[in-house]
Amino acid sequence: MKSVKNEKGYALVVVLLLIVLVLGISATFISGSLNNAKQEKTVDLSNQSVAAAEMGILYYSTDFERSLDQIKQEVLNQTRLELDKIVACLYASNKDACDTSAERTAWEQNIDRQMKQLYVKKILIKINELIKINGTQTAPFTSTQSNYAPQTWKLMNVAYTASELQTVSNVLVDRIVAKGKLEVKMDVKGTSMSSPKTLNSLFTVNIPASFLNKGEVYNVGQEIIAGKEDAAYQDVFKLTPPTQSCDALLTSVIAGTARAPFECKMTGDQKLATFIAKVTAAGKNPMDFWVHVDDFQRNVCTSNCNSIDFLGTNVVVKATDAGASSNMNNLVNGNLIINGTLTTGQNMNNLGKNMSKQTIVLKEMYIGGNIKNLFYTNLMILGKDTGEDSRLHVVGQFQIDNYTHLCMDIDRILPADLERLAATIEVTNSGRIIYYSAVGKTFALTGLDAANRTKLYVAKAASYGEFLNNCGIGIKSTQTVPISSPVVIDTDFDFEVDY
Repeated sequence: MKSVKNEKGYALVVVLLLIVLVLGISATFISGSLNNAKQEKTVDLSNQSVAAAEMGILYYSTDFERSLDQIKQEVLNQTRLELDKIVACLYASNKDACDTSAERTAWEQNIDRQMKQLYVKKILIKINELIKINGTQTAPFTSTQSNYAPQTWKLMNVAYTASELQTVSNVLVDRIVAKGKLEVKMDVKGTSMSSPKTLNSLFTVNIPASFLNKGEVYNVGQEIIAGKEDAAYQDVFKLTPPTQSCDALLTSVIAGTARAPFECKMTGDQKLATFIAKVTAAGKNPMDFWVHVDDFQRNVCTSNCNSIDFLGTNVVVKATDAGASSNMNNLVNGNLIINGTLTTGQNMNNLGKNMSKQTIVLKEMYIGGNIKNLFYTNLMILGKDTGEDSRLHVVGQFQIDNYTHLCMDIDRILPADLERLAATIEVTNSGRIIYYSAVGKTFALTGLDAANRTKLYVAKAASYGEFLNNCGIGIKSTQTVPISSPVVIDTDFDFEVDY
């Protein structure tokens, strides 16, 4: 067999094979490069979209926080205005709304509650403004095709309706205040070359437990007339009667130089009604005045002694003033203090028949007849200055009825009289016995169903001041007290982004 020796053309075939191989390898590399470039472009567009969304989150969170700062300043200003009203009350002639610590505390608590509500309302108003621009695109740079737009604003930690949010209803506001914080979800969509990416963010605004910081105050030193918590026997029965005339006292009260309790002496033909008219015309409270009179009928009564309205004035008379004891039933809206023993061999009936509250204060009482039909009357037996032998004796029947209090300091009263009283007194309807003892003594009714009757009708006062106050005697004193006007504290704001 003859072999072929001619090798011409093999080189061409080899070259062609090499070209095909190189082209194939090149195509593979080129395809990979093109795919990588496409992927990089996609990633780049996604990154740009995320960056655009982040810019939106940053813009709206910054705007929201800036608005919170403005809101806090507005609430601060309003809080100061409200607190200034307390200060103004203290400088006013009529301090009825702020002359006690309890009233000022309640006022401050009400301000605190109103400021929390105001703070939340203003935040909700801001959220409603932001809801209106949902979907509005913003291009951060004019030379790019990137933009961002808020998509949703939603309250997360409280149930609500769209109407409640739009109208900023008080129900929704109180619901948020009760929660103690407000969580707001905001979704922002970032877009680059029509490639969108949405980021979720959560704003948290903490509502302070109190907008008033008791540790940071400014003090207002102001003299106010307040109830005297440690009132004593000597505050009712003065050891030394006053010598100042009532007109002179009122002049110093108006000038602000007098100190409570305001006590004066009425002599000659001066009239209580005229003095009370001057007190009320000056914007003062007659209840703050203690008027000592020489003669009840001449100083207190007008043409007669029927139903004289004291407007709360405390009138102090001598035990020997027969005009006072014979006209006790004509006392209206006032306190009659008899500085001594009331002794009568007759009945003392129908006190309080005109249904106007009256208070009668005695050291001792000896009634030779009955005390019946006692209505709308505080009858106080405080005893003598010393000892425990003061008399509280009613020979006949002793009845107390509707809206009447028998008040007694049992440490100063003769034990035999207390024993007899416990066995004979008749208490009905809303009548009540109030007693005080500084040494732990007790008083209980005796006789039929004594335990139940004592439980229903007898009460022990915890302090002498409480004892006097519950029985119609309010001892006032002038006190210089610091009035705190708390300042608004900072609030917390935080946000987080969910990628």
